[in-house]
Amino acid sequence: VARQILSKCGVRIWWVNIPRSLPLPAVFVGVDVYHAPRKYDPKAGKRTAKESVAAVIVQIVRSHTPEKNSMVEIYCETERRTAGKEMELGSVMSRAVANALKTFKLPAPKSCFIWRDGVGDSAIPQVAAQEIPAVRAALANPGEVVGGLAKAAPVPLSYIVCQKRINTKFLTTTGDKVPCGALVTGLQGAEYKTFYINGTSPPYSTPKPVRFVIAQRDPQLASVSPSTLSWALCHDYPNWTGPIKVPAPVQMAHKLAELAGNMEDCGSSLNHEKYAGKIYFL
Repeated sequence: VARQILSKCGVRIWWVNIPRSLPLPAVFVGVDVYHAPRKYDPKAGKRTAKESVAAVIVQIVRSHTPEKNSMVEIYCETERRTAGKEMELGSVMSRAVANALKTFKLPAPKSCFIWRDGVGDSAIPQVAAQEIPAVRAALANPGEVVGGLAKAAPVPLSYIVCQKRINTKFLTTTGDKVPCGALVTGLQGAEYKTFYINGTSPPYSTPKPVRFVIAQRDPQLASVSPSTLSWALCHDYPNWTGPIKVPAPVQMAHKLAELAGNMEDCGSSLNHEKYAGKIYFL
């Protein structure tokens, strides 16, 4: 209980080691969408779908050591979406990143990693083509956001799609289940570089890994291992002492989207600026 209270107040309760090759300060973005279940509408005489809610979590990391990161720098945004139109979230992602840079006074981030949940293989090109330029636009002109230089070098960006609902499972050569934290890179997709991380290891069933599809990776981030960074952030979720299946920004976006989606106004009454730096949705 004490850990949850501290987390909600913005205190970093533990620290995970991120790759030293990651240029800092870095911006981590997690995106997820909550799809509300259909409910019976007596006026329409049928089951209708409630509006979906998209949630974006923006986390800023300034140092490789915990001394300069005692408080969590997290900013979040939510947006209502008509059922069936939850794919292209560039507008809310751009707004969340721009507001995060302004709120935490970060004029010039050195790198940006985006983990996008809820996108199937066929929709990746369309979604990436709309959302990546939107985030680049928010990062490209920090002077317009926080009073820095008028022009700055483009921020290197990586865009990774997380897919949990897959049918792939792995076993060892002896027929045993793979251990927690196992990384599989030998199974690649047709269009994008892909890796799998087995984040959990249940005692009585075969674990299901998460597939990570690298839709965009700028050359400046070639020295940063996306699998190592993703696995490190799987340990950074403050509401669970062990690893989870997806990086912490994605899981936080899932929790926020679920909270807002269950509200009558789909989260429109949430004051995101007031709750900046606080993980209030745990």
